[in-house]
Amino acid sequence: MSLKVLGLTDLHRSLNAAKGAANKIAEEQPDAILIAGDISHGSLNEAVNLLQVLSSSQKDVFFVPGNMDSPELMNWNEKNIKNLHGKCESLDNYSLIGVGGSVYTPFNTHLEFAENEIEETLSQAFFKCAEKKNIILISHCPPKDTKLDRTATGIHAGSTSVLQFIESKKPLLVVTGHIHEAIGIDKIGETIIVNPGPAHMGRYVIIEFGKKIHVKLK
Repeated sequence: MSLKVLGLTDLHRSLNAAKGAANKIAEEQPDAILIAGDISHGSLNEAVNLLQVLSSSQKDVFFVPGNMDSPELMNWNEKNIKNLHGKCESLDNYSLIGVGGSVYTPFNTHLEFAENEIEETLSQAFFKCAEKKNIILISHCPPKDTKLDRTATGIHAGSTSVLQFIESKKPLLVVTGHIHEAIGIDKIGETIIVNPGPAHMGRYVIIEFGKKIHVKLK
């Protein structure tokens, strides 16, 4: 079954960027929107407002919080805005799972976790999937030692737990963010990993699932 999704990440509280993304959603007509975190800067109300702007198309929105988001966002849901942190949701014949926040950073941000906590969240999410195939993972923090976790200073700032989950469970696709400069597409085995780049700079990705997966950075 064919499926078209629009992925974005790192809005960083920009209402203008959310409105711009909503226009792109109306233009691209995806079946669903995937958001990989850092929606706000610690304000639940701010994050909810931006998520509601993005859901104005009446398409299903699936999100995880980022390390800059409020801890309160971890437990927030609305009818067609679904929080994937530690959860599994069905979309057609695909299973969407998510993990929010990031590994520890030097900046003491709102949602930072030890690797064992990230591993446990991913395990819980996978366990909740009725169908443990055709997995799509939304992870704010990228997998360790890839093109998508390399900072401008050359440090690999991703998560080993996310990497090990991908190697073990072999999801079809991973949408990530966190490292603004690490825009692009990479692969771990047959798994496609994409960082669309910061939505506050107007970036997003279109992913079409069919016999093959087509990824187009915008």
